[in-house]
Amino acid sequence: MRRMTARLFLLLALFSAGLPMTLWAHGSGAHVLGTVTEIAADHVVVQTQDGKTVTIQTTAQTKYRTTKEASTRDALQVGHRVVAEVTKDAAGFTAGELRFSSVPPKPGAN
Repeated sequence: MRRMTARLFLLLALFSAGLPMTLWAHGSGAHVLGTVTEIAADHVVVQTQDGKTVTIQTTAQTKYRTTKEASTRDALQVGHRVVAEVTKDAAGFTAGELRFSSVPPKPGAN
Protein backbone atom coordinates (compact mmCIF):
# COMPACT_ATOMS: atom_id res chain seq x y z
CA MET A 1 0.00 0.00 0.00
CA ARG A 2 2.81 2.39 0.88
CA ARG A 3 4.54 1.64 -2.44
CA MET A 4 1.32 2.39 -4.39
CA THR A 5 0.88 5.67 -2.50
CA ALA A 6 4.47 6.64 -3.28
CA ARG A 7 3.98 5.82 -6.97
CA LEU A 8 0.76 7.82 -7.13
CA PHE A 9 2.45 10.78 -5.46
CA LEU A 10 5.32 10.56 -7.95
CA LEU A 11 2.94 10.38 -10.90
CA LEU A 12 0.95 13.37 -9.68
CA ALA A 13 4.13 15.34 -8.94
CA LEU A 14 5.48 14.66 -12.43
CA PHE A 15 2.11 15.48 -13.96
CA SER A 16 1.83 18.81 -12.18
CA ALA A 17 5.42 19.66 -13.12
CA GLY A 18 4.45 19.61 -16.78
CA LEU A 19 5.81 16.25 -17.83
CA PRO A 20 5.68 16.36 -21.64
CA MET A 21 4.84 12.68 -22.04
CA THR A 22 1.19 11.99 -22.61
CA LEU A 23 1.30 8.25 -22.68
CA TRP A 24 3.93 5.82 -21.51
CA ALA A 25 4.14 2.14 -20.85
CA HIS A 26 4.37 0.74 -17.36
CA GLY A 27 4.15 -2.98 -16.86
CA SER A 28 1.47 -4.43 -19.11
CA GLY A 29 -0.50 -1.19 -19.45
CA ALA A 30 0.01 2.47 -20.26
CA HIS A 31 -0.95 5.78 -18.66
CA VAL A 32 -2.72 8.85 -19.95
CA LEU A 33 -2.36 12.11 -18.01
CA GLY A 34 -4.60 15.11 -18.44
CA THR A 35 -7.72 17.02 -17.50
CA VAL A 36 -11.21 15.57 -17.83
CA THR A 37 -13.23 17.58 -20.38
CA GLU A 38 -16.22 15.25 -20.80
CA ILE A 39 -17.84 12.41 -18.88
CA ALA A 40 -20.31 10.06 -20.56
CA ALA A 41 -21.89 6.74 -19.59
CA ASP A 42 -19.23 4.66 -21.35
CA HIS A 43 -16.21 6.96 -21.66
CA VAL A 44 -14.32 10.01 -20.47
CA VAL A 45 -12.50 12.51 -22.63
CA VAL A 46 -9.13 13.77 -21.40
CA GLN A 47 -7.18 16.73 -22.75
CA THR A 48 -3.47 16.13 -22.33
CA GLN A 49 -0.99 18.86 -21.51
CA ASP A 50 0.15 18.98 -25.13
CA GLY A 51 -3.43 19.78 -26.19
CA LYS A 52 -4.38 16.37 -27.58
CA THR A 53 -7.80 14.92 -26.84
CA VAL A 54 -7.98 11.27 -25.81
CA THR A 55 -11.21 9.30 -25.43
CA ILE A 56 -10.94 6.55 -22.83
CA GLN A 57 -13.61 3.87 -22.66
CA THR A 58 -14.86 2.90 -19.20
CA THR A 59 -16.47 -0.38 -18.19
CA ALA A 60 -18.11 -1.88 -15.14
CA GLN A 61 -14.63 -3.13 -14.18
CA THR A 62 -13.03 0.35 -14.27
CA LYS A 63 -11.83 1.35 -10.80
CA TYR A 64 -11.98 4.94 -9.58
CA ARG A 65 -9.54 6.17 -6.99
CA THR A 66 -8.77 9.51 -5.37
CA THR A 67 -5.34 10.29 -4.02
CA LYS A 68 -6.54 9.01 -0.65
CA GLU A 69 -8.94 6.12 -1.18
CA ALA A 70 -11.20 4.11 -3.45
CA SER A 71 -13.87 6.26 -5.02
CA THR A 72 -16.76 6.12 -7.48
CA ARG A 73 -17.51 7.33 -10.98
CA ASP A 74 -19.94 9.87 -9.51
CA ALA A 75 -17.06 11.62 -7.72
CA LEU A 76 -15.18 12.23 -10.99
CA GLN A 77 -15.91 15.69 -12.39
CA VAL A 78 -15.07 17.69 -15.49
CA GLY A 79 -11.93 19.65 -14.61
CA HIS A 80 -10.35 16.91 -12.51
CA ARG A 81 -6.79 16.06 -13.44
CA VAL A 82 -6.47 12.34 -13.96
CA VAL A 83 -3.92 9.61 -14.31
CA ALA A 84 -5.63 6.87 -16.30
CA GLU A 85 -4.18 3.39 -16.35
CA VAL A 86 -5.28 2.06 -19.74
CA THR A 87 -4.94 -0.82 -22.14
CA LYS A 88 -4.92 -0.20 -25.87
CA ASP A 89 -6.50 -2.38 -28.52
CA ALA A 90 -7.99 -1.91 -31.98
CA ALA A 91 -10.98 -0.06 -30.47
CA GLY A 92 -8.78 2.45 -28.60
CA PHE A 93 -8.06 2.95 -24.90
CA THR A 94 -9.95 1.27 -22.06
CA ALA A 95 -9.45 2.36 -18.47
CA GLY A 96 -8.54 -0.17 -15.81
CA GLU A 97 -8.23 2.58 -13.21
CA LEU A 98 -8.80 6.34 -13.13
CA ARG A 99 -6.97 8.20 -10.35
CA PHE A 100 -7.87 11.79 -9.54
CA SER A 101 -7.57 14.32 -6.76
CA SER A 102 -9.90 14.18 -3.79
CA VAL A 103 -10.15 17.97 -4.04
CA PRO A 104 -12.93 19.16 -6.39
CA PRO A 105 -11.69 21.01 -9.49
CA LYS A 106 -11.89 24.79 -9.59
CA PRO A 107 -14.80 26.18 -11.61
CA GLY A 108 -13.80 26.61 -15.24
CA ALA A 109 -10.64 24.52 -14.76
CA ASN A 110 -10.15 22.59 -17.98
